[in-house]
Amino acid sequence: MNNRASERRVVVTGMSAISALGVTLEDLAQGLREGRSGTRPTAENEYYPTTRVAPVDSFTGALQDFGDLDDTKKKMIRKGIKLMAREIQLGVASAQRALEHAKFNGSYPSKRVGVAFASDYIVTTPQELTDAMAACCTENEAGERVFDPSLWREKGMPKMTPLWQLKYLSNMSTSHITIYNEFFGPAYDMTLRDASFSAALGEALEVVKSGRADAMLVGSTGSRLQQFRLLEAIKNNEVAAEIVKYGLEPATDAETRPFDARRSGYVPGEGAGALVIEAEETARARGATIYAEVCGGACCGVFKHAGDVDPSESAMPTEAKYDLTFTKESAREAIRNAVARLLGRAGVMPRAIGHVNANARGDVTLDASEALALRDVFGDALGSIPITSLKGAIGNPGAGAGAIETVASLLALQDGKLFPTLHYGEPDPNCPVTPTLEYGAPAGDSFVKICANNVGQASAALFKRWNG
Repeated sequence: MNNRASERRVVVTGMSAISALGVTLEDLAQGLREGRSGTRPTAENEYYPTTRVAPVDSFTGALQDFGDLDDTKKKMIRKGIKLMAREIQLGVASAQRALEHAKFNGSYPSKRVGVAFASDYIVTTPQELTDAMAACCTENEAGERVFDPSLWREKGMPKMTPLWQLKYLSNMSTSHITIYNEFFGPAYDMTLRDASFSAALGEALEVVKSGRADAMLVGSTGSRLQQFRLLEAIKNNEVAAEIVKYGLEPATDAETRPFDARRSGYVPGEGAGALVIEAEETARARGATIYAEVCGGACCGVFKHAGDVDPSESAMPTEAKYDLTFTKESAREAIRNAVARLLGRAGVMPRAIGHVNANARGDVTLDASEALALRDVFGDALGSIPITSLKGAIGNPGAGAGAIETVASLLALQDGKLFPTLHYGEPDPNCPVTPTLEYGAPAGDSFVKICANNVGQASAALFKRWNG
């Protein structure tokens, strides 16, 4: 590695966000300024077994949702849409919109551009399996229809769409993006649930800094609304419940309440976001608009064996035979290590951070762990650093949240004003942080974005305002 490449500054030249607030950057910015929530009650004809959801209603998966495309890309994407699960459609659309925002069209040789795209693990829909499973059902002695797995090869598989599996592979967002845009540089896919985006960004940052590529498309996509994922979240008590305070008031709609004493989980959502990052010198050479500098990324995982954990501390069902168990302390350690490592590598003092965009998804254990980790890292300076979270506005899109939230903070750096944390109102002694409540708090010149999941993994990224 040559010294010049290793000292490269890396900048953001394009971005996009598709969330419950809308599909454009303007939708997101306006929603944040207005303090508007994109969550909504479920309708009677919808399958969601929850009281509130945060879907991207304006995204239909039609060709026009993928941005302003040239004729060649229109033909390719039109053919490819039917091979994409909804999460992959959201991811590819966000990538194309970020490239459009960056005015990135043939700017580099193909081998000098790569992709690092993250996702949740993507699950097939029940509708894909219905006909195949029905073909494998037989009648037992009691006259009941039962599924016979021994018939799957003979009768079930022929009912499946031949390319069915390609719709649900977690690396397909990266695959589609590289093919449609002829990006032949380094390619990565990350599947770390909610912790995915900043980890992907950290990998992409090192690729550009080291000189292995001049630009990277970085993003993440996810959903907690897919039927099986939603049922899993409900089973694990992750979804926000209705609240009856002190038994005196009518139940309120379930909402994501970051760091709030009344929090009970998250509103399930969906969405995706993406950034175009480039080496400063090559971005300048092509006349790109620079929005911020990417200063670092870090990732950490902390696990404890189930035998070492008090079952009352576990965030996972105690009846399950898990080899590894998530606890409040493991999450606190993972987040603390990721943020401390990030700041240490960047050579930035904690008190110099303009604001923190927290993971805070309304989870009883995870929010407390994050708040304590922030206190560990920032100490007394934490009281003067604004803390905010977007999940009260967009619900929890899983892996997609990190990218959307990062874009929100990048917009705040441009605007100079920070967006509020919605649905926070009752402080929790276990969460020693005070989130911003009104639009207009100073965003500062830098921010840390934290991404964390409920299995002991955390990642963090650092961005600074671009001053030339």
